[in-house]
Parts: sequence; C-alpha cells; structure tokens
Amino acid sequence: MSIHTAVVKTEGQKISLENAKKFIYSRDNGAESIFIGRVRNKNSGKKVTAVTYDAHDQAVIKSFQLICSEAKNKFDNNAKIFLEHAKGYAPVGEISILIAVGSGHRDEAFKICRYILEEVKHQSPIWKKEHYADGEEEWLPGHSLRPKKEVK
Repeated sequence: MSIHTAVVKTEGQKISLENAKKFIYSRDNGAESIFIGRVRNKNSGKKVTAVTYDAHDQAVIKSFQLICSEAKNKFDNNAKIFLEHAKGYAPVGEISILIAVGSGHRDEAFKICRYILEEVKHQSPIWKKEHYADGEEEWLPGHSLRPKKEVK
C-alpha cells in the first residue's frame, strides 16, 4: 500500500516522524517532503497552552484517503504518502499533523505535501479547541463541509 492515514489519540500515542520516514522510503524515490504541524504558543494575540482536537475518526480517515488519492492522481501516481493527525489534548510543541511524501522528483513531493495540507484543512471533520494561559477555552470556527453554492 502506498498510502498510510491515521487519527492518533494523544492519550498515550504520539505521531512518529520515524514511522513516517520508514513508510515513504523507496529506492525509486529521489525526493522526500515532510511537513510537521505543531501546536503553537499563541494565536490571535492570546497565549495558548494546549489544543484539544476532536474528530469523527471514520469520516476523517475516509477524507484522508480521498485527499491522498486525489494528490497521487494529480501529481504522481507512484508517490508514497503518510498522513496522521492528532486527536485529543495536545500541549504546545506537540505534533498535531504530519504529512510525509516520497516521490520520484522534488517538485511533485512538495506539491503533494502542500495539496494534502490545504485539503485536510478544508475537507476533514476535525475540530480544534484552544486552551489559554488565562484559563479560558475556545472552539475555533472550522470550515463548512457543505459544498459552496454559487451566488447568481
């Protein structure tokens, strides 16, 4: 299989860069592109201490598989793709998303990685609650999963 996708529960599990690198390695690939998204310590002027991600696991995996297949079809059918996203409580510095792509050439590897990141943000049912240093919490607005209607 050339696509690995998972939702990783943060309670006791971690997203593994080593697993990603092993998965995408191939002697056929001349390029590897890796994107690591981490929980950052501030957003919109507020000091963030952690994030809680919630997700509908089956729907997320389905969207990940579709997005990765689309990326392969669009850029390189022989690419190997590893995609994992955190679920649950993740403190600042923790990996929240990891996308790794092995491809024949660098241009395709970069394009696939970027395509997947943007599409996950727009298509996958993952919700994010930020925890702030002042004790407040806030669910951030997400993207609608409904297709946009054209305005006539």
